[in-house]
Amino acid sequence: MAATVVWAAPVPEGVKPLFAYYESNIVQFAPESAGKARIASLGPWALGQRLPEDKPLDKRLNLYVVIPGKQYHSTTAAEYDHNLVINALTHDQVKEWDIFWCFVLDPQLDEDFRNEHDLLVAAHQSFTPADLFDLEDVPGHELLREKTEIQSLAELSYYRRKDGSFPRVVILPAHAAVRAAAFFPEENNPGGDKKQ
Repeated sequence: MAATVVWAAPVPEGVKPLFAYYESNIVQFAPESAGKARIASLGPWALGQRLPEDKPLDKRLNLYVVIPGKQYHSTTAAEYDHNLVINALTHDQVKEWDIFWCFVLDPQLDEDFRNEHDLLVAAHQSFTPADLFDLEDVPGHELLREKTEIQSLAELSYYRRKDGSFPRVVILPAHAAVRAAAFFPEENNPGGDKKQ
């Protein structure tokens, strides 16, 4: 079952728990309280308090922001529509997560990604673009420009393969990391009292 969240409000104060997909299941992703630190966000959605070390680290878990997606929907800016996918559950422990932008490049790919395996498979698959293919043909081209240094087809060509094809999905580090717990909603409250 898909969880669709519609939110058109400005970025909230503090950080509220979110829902994410783990192996196609809906789970809760609960970032640590924000305080006054910088917030990693996408449009109106706060992903968590940014950690000082923003370089991806092997010891961290992965939070994938898949663009486009159907899980989170903005009524005012559809370019921010996305899914959140994680690669592990932490249950009652808060862990560090590297954030990755996952941009669907193939205009013909309409899969609504809900697990890491399918994302990685799509990143290894390729498609041959049409003759007049341009950056505007990429489904999430607005956010691709906003969140990366890719502003033109020439810059996107860095990801072009020797045979002229592109990956169906490109996964790029967001250079941001957060601390959060990830658990099934019916589990105990991470870091808090057990449910009675």
